[in-house]
Amino acid sequence: MRRIKIPIIITSCLLVMVVLIGYVYFSKNTPNNNIPPIHKDLGTVEASTVSPGAISKPVESSANYTYIPPTYEYDDNNEDDEDDNMTNNEPTKAPWTPATEIDLNAKSITVYVNKEYCLPKNYVPDNLVVPNIKFDAAGNSERKHMRYEAAQAIEVLFAAALEDGYELYGISGYRSYERQKEIFLNNIVHKGKKHTLKYSAVPGTSEHQTGLAMDVSCKRIRYKLVASFAKCDEGIWLAENAHKFGFIIRYPKNQYEITGYAYEPWHIRYVGEDLADYLYTNNLTLDEYYDYTPSEGFDFEELYAELINYKPPITPTPIPEDELEEPTPLDELPIDGLEDEDLDDDEDGDEDLEDVDLEEYEDGDEDFEDHANGNEQLEDNSNENEELEDGESVDQTLDDNESELKNPDKENIGDAPGDEAPKNEDPKDENSVNDAMNVNGSELNAPADEN
Repeated sequence: MRRIKIPIIITSCLLVMVVLIGYVYFSKNTPNNNIPPIHKDLGTVEASTVSPGAISKPVESSANYTYIPPTYEYDDNNEDDEDDNMTNNEPTKAPWTPATEIDLNAKSITVYVNKEYCLPKNYVPDNLVVPNIKFDAAGNSERKHMRYEAAQAIEVLFAAALEDGYELYGISGYRSYERQKEIFLNNIVHKGKKHTLKYSAVPGTSEHQTGLAMDVSCKRIRYKLVASFAKCDEGIWLAENAHKFGFIIRYPKNQYEITGYAYEPWHIRYVGEDLADYLYTNNLTLDEYYDYTPSEGFDFEELYAELINYKPPITPTPIPEDELEEPTPLDELPIDGLEDEDLDDDEDGDEDLEDVDLEEYEDGDEDFEDHANGNEQLEDNSNENEELEDGESVDQTLDDNESELKNPDKENIGDAPGDEAPKNEDPKDENSVNDAMNVNGSELNAPADEN
């Protein structure tokens, strides 16, 4: 009996042990949702989250469990606060206010240039580039350049015009001091002082030298710089929208007494969007904005008298010796250093053009008097030749008279050669002097009257 109980007791103990071991094993691997959270603080801990992977599950085959502390991240609200703080630390653009004094800094986009305040002779902008716009001619040239800021703005301006159905073309941008001098002197010779001073700037006083100005035209007026551009759809659009892109019509209509130049609807100047919008809204010129008045004692014509009263040099044309019998009119005389400008000037016809004063040339040009003296010597030589010819005709007349005496009955037919009126050379054309003074002739295209 006792032998039977012993195995039963042993078997029961083993079963109990197996059950306990299984219970312990499965109880460790089964999560208990009834365990309260470790963090009971309702402050920052509850708003925090545990990053995924911070707590690793134990591998079944290993009994080594290593605790990995959780990493906490700030919630979205805290991140927004930090972004707000960083944004507030960034510098904000100061509100624009009108200037209280004239800007004479050549590198500034609001620099003021006129007949009194000029640029240095050797000034060239540092950041000249060619804007990506259409021009009236292909190739690369000085006049296609602008300062970088103005070039970017005019690209946007032309693109906006094209979107609205208006195609604009760039004609003339940056211009050096020397190039402006050539244009001004050529206009003085061909257009006269009065017209030139209304449309063309003395070198150093041109806005084109700043690199911030561009002359604009369109195809329908054949890319010319004329006042009729203001009546074209392209010109109307430009006048109404240029300020949105930082440009102004620098020389408006009926403002000659203020700006010093006649109406130029094609001439736009970059001053920045703030100032351009201010001038457009208040209908002001740049001169009125800076409240410009000529300085006491400033005399423009006296200061630039050498350029304004420019007289082209006159060089005599050599005459071969075998042609001295007949006086030769003076050839047209070129102006040294002047080139043809590929632009046409204002042709509105409203302004009277003043021709070159020939009387001034006749009174003051000693070279021309030398030419006149040379021509008088040529005419004297010609007169001597005529006297010789007259002497020959007299001898011929005497011979004819002797023949008539020998043949008294022979009928004379026609007039005797001696009865003919001596042939006098045509008097010198009064206009030959004037023709001699025409510099470069009418074939030379005068450059555009640009400021």
